[in-house]
Amino acid sequence: MLSTAQLNQFEEEGYLLLSGLIPKDTIVQAEQAMWHSMGMDSDDPDTWEHFQRPFLTGFYIQKMWNEKRIELFGLTHPDVLACCTPDYLTVLNQLAERYPTIPHCKSQHPDSIWAMNQFPISAEWNTPSPHLDGYSRDLSLDPGTFRASSLTYLTDANSHQGATMIWPEGPQRIREFRKKNPHSSSHVRSMLQLLPQIDLGEPMEVVAKQGDVLLFHHLLPHANTLNVDSSPRFAIRYMCLCYDCRAWQKKGEWNIWMP
Repeated sequence: MLSTAQLNQFEEEGYLLLSGLIPKDTIVQAEQAMWHSMGMDSDDPDTWEHFQRPFLTGFYIQKMWNEKRIELFGLTHPDVLACCTPDYLTVLNQLAERYPTIPHCKSQHPDSIWAMNQFPISAEWNTPSPHLDGYSRDLSLDPGTFRASSLTYLTDANSHQGATMIWPEGPQRIREFRKKNPHSSSHVRSMLQLLPQIDLGEPMEVVAKQGDVLLFHHLLPHANTLNVDSSPRFAIRYMCLCYDCRAWQKKGEWNIWMP
């Protein structure tokens, strides 16, 4: 269970980075399953250039060559889903229950994986622009777009290795801005346009170890970063099939799981 200090940090800064929620052998098997799902050899960088989905495996694939990023939607490999451990669910639910008025998925467990795999790229690393999840959707910040979500790292995420960028002072700054500007739009896509006007404070790379989980709420400004290291960075979020969660539709029948 989380401490009072951790709960306060989540509320004020919008995030927690936790270790120990997933056993070591579980996360190692999940990484191996991810390599297999993409038809790649972790020891052969030449195979990283070509995605080869195993025969009769049903999930969606999206490649973003400008970022050297491969995303998988609806992956149901049991070794990867095993990362959704009882300890992980206990912490996630403890955070989510703090925001009872925010709409959420009624399913207690996810149905599949959304994989976000960032491969090494030859480019100059830079600090990207922040966003809030849901900016492309007709969602409102009142009472909130989701209660708690997470990013689980199947590999290390070192500095400049595709580490997630966050703005920890952002949630409080956004709350203050909205209080001073009560007539501004509450829609997330409008807030995205307003973010450059708000001093969100200093950004921070989330340097994580294999098996760490980044938990965050809907007011945390964050961004993907390039991987200019030599090793891939694998991370996952969870997906669901709930009809009530179509506001978070991501690919085909799959929605982002927002418990």
